[in-house]
Amino acid sequence: MPFPNPIRRIRSFFALDWIGDDDLYLQAFSTITPTLLVGRRPSPEHLDTLSAKGVTHVVSCLEEHRRTDVAFLADDFDHLFLPANDEMNHDLADAIQQFVSWVDEARATDPNATVLVHCEVGVSRSASLAIALLMRDDGRTFLDAFELARSRRVQVLPNLAFASQLQHLEHRLQPTQRTATPSSLAIYLGRHCSAPAEVDELQAALEQHDFDAPAALRSIYGGEIPRVVQGARSASG
Repeated sequence: MPFPNPIRRIRSFFALDWIGDDDLYLQAFSTITPTLLVGRRPSPEHLDTLSAKGVTHVVSCLEEHRRTDVAFLADDFDHLFLPANDEMNHDLADAIQQFVSWVDEARATDPNATVLVHCEVGVSRSASLAIALLMRDDGRTFLDAFELARSRRVQVLPNLAFASQLQHLEHRLQPTQRTATPSSLAIYLGRHCSAPAEVDELQAALEQHDFDAPAALRSIYGGEIPRVVQGARSASG
């Protein structure tokens, strides 16, 4: 059965492997846990859907020029805007800290708080924030948190830089995992990003480059990241 055009466009744009049903790719918003959703940029037409899902708080992780596009959300939900680009030179650490702290405050003031975190299409930025929260809340490794999120939203695929930052977060949250081999990031690159190398080679390069995935891959492939590697996006949603 051929893929519907919207799905084909999403998959080709982000180089996503097919791992689920068509309906999963068409979901605007996906429930990761009972109180955490990840999704695309909402429009006013989505307000009833979000309310029906019990959403009380919305976090928008978008480029600064998109701020006005989601200002309407503050009329119906507690709303936080976090400016961020889906680029491999973008540091998401401040956004992660703000997101986690804001969720903690939301939960403290509303025991029924249910949070939607979104970016443009719900693949990289918002997924990375959700993964960080799962790591902090549940004590999961980066790989475990990613695979949980991916099982609920098949589009999830943090870009290589965000994946590197999530590996660093794992090291901070679980210092004993620092010596684990292969690391979450090495497995992520091989299993989910299709990096054409053995996991031991990926692990060695990551260790040499302080778990910076773009730098490690460039060291293996002579300064270039192969086009087949997923998550090597310069800019997107």
